[in-house]
Amino acid sequence: MSLLSIIQNVCAEIDLDQPAAVMSSADPQIRQLLILSTRAARDLLKDHDWSVLTTTRDFTATGVIPEPAEPPSDFKRFVANSMIWNVSRLWSLNGPLEPGAWDRLTILNSNPVPQVWRMLGGKLAFFPNDTGETLRYEYVSSNWIAVGGGTTYADNWANDTDTARFPEDLLELSLIWRWKRAKGLDYGEELENYERAKEAAVGADRAAQPMSMSMPYRGEVPENYWPGTITV
Repeated sequence: MSLLSIIQNVCAEIDLDQPAAVMSSADPQIRQLLILSTRAARDLLKDHDWSVLTTTRDFTATGVIPEPAEPPSDFKRFVANSMIWNVSRLWSLNGPLEPGAWDRLTILNSNPVPQVWRMLGGKLAFFPNDTGETLRYEYVSSNWIAVGGGTTYADNWANDTDTARFPEDLLELSLIWRWKRAKGLDYGEELENYERAKEAAVGADRAAQPMSMSMPYRGEVPENYWPGTITV
C-alpha cells in the first residue's frame, strides 16, 4: 500500500469521496486525514521497537567526547535492553552513567574497565575514548517512511507513493478512530479494534523469548544431567 491507498481505504470506510491525490489535495477533509495519519504513525513509532526500524550501528571512535556524529540523525531511541559494545575489545560498556559518577571518573582521569557511557548534549559519550576502536549499538530509527516505496527512508510523508515501514493496516485502523474522535463521533469500537490489532502485530513482531547471556549451563541443563539411556 501507499499513502494514497491508505487514505482512499479510510475514506471508503468513513463514507468520504476517495481522492485521486493526497499531497496536492486542497480538500480540508483530506488535509485533516493526512495530518492524522502522521500522528497515528508517530504514536506507533513510540509504542514499540519495530524490528523493521531496528538498526545496527557500527562506528569508529574518534577520541572526541562526546562523539560528534553519534547517534545519527535518524536516531529515535536505543532498542530496549540493548547494550553498547566495544567490538575491538570484545566487551560491553557500562551505562548509562549518572552525571555524578561520570564527573568523578572523568575528573580523576581514571581508567574504568569496561568503559562507561552516557548521553551528553544529545550525543553519545563514552570514557575512555580511544581513537580507532570499533563500537556497536542498536537503535530504533525515526525514519518510518519508505520514500516512493523504495530504499530511501524519511520521517514525514512527501509523496502519494510513499509507504509506511510498519504494518499499514494499523495506520488505517488508527486513522479511522482518530477521525471519528476529531468529528465528535463515537469511536470506542474503532479504538478497541485498533488496540487488538496493534497487540497482535506487536506480538508477532517481538522475539518469542528473551535469552539470558549468563546461563550457567547451555539451555539451563543441570551439571549432572546425562542424556543417555541406562540398559539393564
